[in-house]
Amino acid sequence: MSKSIQSTSGTVKYRLKDVSSKGETSIFLDYSFGRNNRIKFATGYKVKPKNWDNSNQRIRAVSTIANREKVNTDLLKYSSDFITAVSGLNEDDKQDKTILKSLLSKIIRKEVDGEKKKITTFFDYADDYIANKESQSKDIKAVKLSPITVRAYKQTVNRLKEFNKRKSYGLDFNNIDLKFYYKFISYLEEYGYSVNTIGKHIKNLTTILNSATEDGYNSNLKYKSREFKPVSEETVSIYLTEKEIDALYNVDLSKTPYWELARDIFLIGYYTGQRVSDYNGIKPEQIKTFDGREVFEFVQQKTNKKVYVPVHHRVREIMNKRHNGNPPRKLNDPDINEYIKKAGRKAKIEEPITITKTVSGKKESEPVPKHNLIVSHTARRSFCTNAYLSKMPVIDIMAISGHSTEREFYKYIRITPQERAVKIADSSFFNN
Repeated sequence: MSKSIQSTSGTVKYRLKDVSSKGETSIFLDYSFGRNNRIKFATGYKVKPKNWDNSNQRIRAVSTIANREKVNTDLLKYSSDFITAVSGLNEDDKQDKTILKSLLSKIIRKEVDGEKKKITTFFDYADDYIANKESQSKDIKAVKLSPITVRAYKQTVNRLKEFNKRKSYGLDFNNIDLKFYYKFISYLEEYGYSVNTIGKHIKNLTTILNSATEDGYNSNLKYKSREFKPVSEETVSIYLTEKEIDALYNVDLSKTPYWELARDIFLIGYYTGQRVSDYNGIKPEQIKTFDGREVFEFVQQKTNKKVYVPVHHRVREIMNKRHNGNPPRKLNDPDINEYIKKAGRKAKIEEPITITKTVSGKKESEPVPKHNLIVSHTARRSFCTNAYLSKMPVIDIMAISGHSTEREFYKYIRITPQERAVKIADSSFFNN
């Protein structure tokens, strides 16, 4: 691939949105033409800057990037097709950014079996954006989103459509401003949505608007106001104490097999310190033996880090007693969340926890039994917190959990000021 493609009208290059990014960043087609004129258009592909060859305008030959050849081929085709299309325009049209972006849209944004429908409104774009993301989550594409994330975008657009219909708002790119922002929040409060749910909808809307702006469909930037931001409030994230973990381990759930399965999976999550995406559905081949000691090998789905965790004796007992010596079979995440609460209730994990949240614009507080707050992620948070309180070195805990920095780790664990004071009291400073 050449460094750039030139014609008598202009020059096409590919640029990264953020060359200093540690993660993936968008690849843009950058077209310079006329006198100091240029347009940028998102290709829909992303790459880590370290894997981008700027001189040759292509993704480097890195074996772990499975779709690099497809991306490189597409980028070459986009620029070639665009220059060919521009050469067929009259001189006035060659300087018209709207026409040029329309050409790029046809070249880059077409579907497998034909061009997309014409996008003229915000909802046209939003529906098209979700369709693309849904397709990307199923196929081998440059940008993958989980089905849960795609569903979240759908829910946001559905709320916006309901708002538009019930309030007769005529919502479109040109009137998404602070007036709309406050009206939409009031509408969601009116229908009983919590602050954090409202915040997620604002965040998803902003993501769609950023994409529409990059793609040239939106020129109204009022949504970038500092006031136009996701609202949020701190939620209660519990951890189970070692005593509560013992109670969960020892409770008899043999008459409720699904509760028992959820409990076993949860405890393996606790004793490995992994995310549910990694501890739910462990394969037997992930158990390795080093120097006579069994360990689990995980390649964390979220971070792609490889970590090794010793197989706790309780985990081995769980596998031997009820699962033929293997890790438990996989259970749907929502089912784990439902059944682990019931297992926690049976284990009498009943400490009252006060929950405060804003619903319909009003703060509400109520005590709930602790077992009602147990979810799959509680296992990982409990491991990190209890390991810290047991005086396991933080660097060793992070080697298991995969946290990148101590700052990130300390924000994650849940200990009371009293628990921290007791831990500090055991330090050499207070004992010498």
